[in-house]
Amino acid sequence: MIDKNWFTPVRFSHLTSHAAVGSIVRDQNDWLMNVKDTRFWSAQKMTQLYAVERVKQHLRIHQRLLLPPTAEFDDSKNLKIHGATIPTERFPSWMKCNRCDLLFFEPWCTSEAAIDEQINCNKCKSGNLEQLTWCATSSFGDLVNVPWHLICHRNSKKRCVPDRENSYLKVVSGQRGKQIVKCEKCKSQAVFEQADFKLNNHFQIKQKFPSLLESEITYTIMEVNDPRVYTPQNAQALVIPPESNIDKNSLEYKLELNSQLINDIKNATRNLQRKKLIKRAISALHCTESELMAALKNKVTTTTSLEPEIVAGDMLGDEYLALITPEDFHESADFRTQHMTSDWLKYIDELQEASELQSSARLVDRLVAVDRLRVIEVLKGFSRAASDIEAHQPIPVLPPDLVNEADWLPAIELFGEGIFFTLDAEKLKEWESTQALRQRANEIEQRYQDSNMLLPDDATPSPRFIMLHTLAHILIRELESTAGYPAASLQERIYCSSSDNMAGILIYTAVADVAGSLGGIVDLARPDKFMRLFDAALRQADWCSLDPVCGEMEGQGPSWLNRAACHACALVPDTSCSYNNVFLDRVFIKGNSASGIPSLRDVMRNIDG
Repeated sequence: MIDKNWFTPVRFSHLTSHAAVGSIVRDQNDWLMNVKDTRFWSAQKMTQLYAVERVKQHLRIHQRLLLPPTAEFDDSKNLKIHGATIPTERFPSWMKCNRCDLLFFEPWCTSEAAIDEQINCNKCKSGNLEQLTWCATSSFGDLVNVPWHLICHRNSKKRCVPDRENSYLKVVSGQRGKQIVKCEKCKSQAVFEQADFKLNNHFQIKQKFPSLLESEITYTIMEVNDPRVYTPQNAQALVIPPESNIDKNSLEYKLELNSQLINDIKNATRNLQRKKLIKRAISALHCTESELMAALKNKVTTTTSLEPEIVAGDMLGDEYLALITPEDFHESADFRTQHMTSDWLKYIDELQEASELQSSARLVDRLVAVDRLRVIEVLKGFSRAASDIEAHQPIPVLPPDLVNEADWLPAIELFGEGIFFTLDAEKLKEWESTQALRQRANEIEQRYQDSNMLLPDDATPSPRFIMLHTLAHILIRELESTAGYPAASLQERIYCSSSDNMAGILIYTAVADVAGSLGGIVDLARPDKFMRLFDAALRQADWCSLDPVCGEMEGQGPSWLNRAACHACALVPDTSCSYNNVFLDRVFIKGNSASGIPSLRDVMRNIDG
C-alpha cells in the first residue's frame, strides 16, 4: 500500500525555479529534500510541448521541451498513483537532538517511526531529532553533507577516529552566537559557519568537469537557505504568431501533441511497421489516412518555410514587433491583443487636468491590452557558489541531468494576460544623452563587470534599461495595491534597445492553467484606468519611506548594483523580476537636480514647452 505522506504536491511553476533540479525543498512532513537530476525522472511519461520551435531557436535550445511529470492518487484504498512523480532524497543526512545536541547520521534508517512522525533520541531518551540545516557546496555545482568529524578535528593534534555508528559530535552555539561543532570523545571543537575545506570526491561533477578528477576543490559550509546554495538558470519566451495562431481543432495541432508517434512513422524502416504506426495514428487522431498524409506534408513544408526567418537570440525584438502590430486573432489563439493606442491618445487630448499630468501621459505612445498570452519557461540548469570563486569569474552552470547527455529539458507553459505599453523612444534620446545620467549608469555597469553575477544578455545597465526596469517594478507594486494582485503573481518583460528604438514594458500574470487569469489586468489597460496607474507610479518614484537615506545611497543590493532602490520602494519578489532585483534606481525616473539629472517629467515638459 502506498502512503500518501511520502508524496508532496508542488506548484507547476516552481519546478523551473526554486523547486527545480538540484534545489533543497521542504516537504509536507517538514523534511528537507534534495530534488534529483533529470536522469531519475520518467521522461517517457512526460508530455512534449507543442508549437515551440521558434522559442527553441531563439533560446538556442536544440533539446526537446517536456512538461514535468504529474501524478494523482485515486480514491481507492490502495491509493494507486496515476502518472509519474519527481524523485527526491532526504538531505542533509545529519540530524540533531533538540535536548542533548548530539548529531546522528541518517537515523531514519534504523528508526521504526513513520515519515510523518518524529524520531526520538536514543541517547538522552527525552529529545526529538531535527534535521540539520547546514550543507557544503562548491562553485562547480556540487552539494554534499558537511564532514562534521573533519571540520571538528582539522586543527586538533589529537587522533580521533570517525565513527558514524555512534554519536559523539555536538553542534552548539558558542560565544557571540557563533555555531560550533564539538567532539565529546577528545573535546576538540571548531567554528564552522562559512568555513572552507577541500575534497576530491566530487561525485556530481566528475563527468561535467573531467579536468578536476585528480584535483581537490573548495567547499563552503552554508545554511541550506543561503541564496548561494542554489540559483536556477531558466529562460522565458512568449509564443507569438505564427506559432501562437495554430488552430487547436486542426490536425496539425494534434500532430504536435502526438509528436513521438509521428516521429516513429517518419523513422520507420520497414513498410509493415510503418503501416502499423499509421493505423495507430489514424485511431489516435480521428482522421483518415489521406488526411494524415496531407497534414504531415503540410507540417514539413510549413516548418521548412519558417526556419530561415528565425534568428537566434532576437526573441525580444520579435515579441516587441508582435505586441505593437495590430492583427486579427481567432478565438483559440495563444496570443491575442487589443490595441488601445488611438483611444489613449484621444483621452490625453481631452484631459482637462493639470498640464503636468498631460505631459507625463504623452510619454506613453502605445498602449496595448494583452488578452491572452502563452509563456514558455525552460530550466537550463543551476549553479552554486563557494567562497573561493573570485568576483570577476563566472560561476559554472550545470545542466538538469548534470552530465549534459539528455535530449530534453524540463519546461512549463503558463497562460495569462497583461498590459503592454511603450514610451516615446525618440523623446527619450534627449534624456538619456545627459552626461550625469550616463555617468551614473556607467558606475553600475562597472560594478556589474567586476561581479560574478550572470544575468540575461538583454540586461544592459544603460540609462534606458535602468529606467524601464525601475518603472516596471514600481508599476508591479502599484498594481498590488490598486488591482489587488499579489506582487509575486505579476511578472515583467523589458523591451529595451536604443539601436532598434525599443522602449516597452509588459506586465503580466500567468498561471500553469489553460484558463489563464480572470481579466483584471486587461481591464486596467482602459485609458482612464491606465492614466491613474501610470501617474501613481511616477509619483511613487518620487518618494521612499526611507528617504533621504535610500535616495542618497551609493550602492545597494548584490554587488551594489542598485542605487536609489530598496524594499520600501522598488524591490519586488524574486519571482516577479527577470533580473535578480538589480539595475534599479529611482533617480532615473524622478531625477536629481543637484546632480544635473532631469526627471522624465522634465523631459516631457521641455519638449511640450
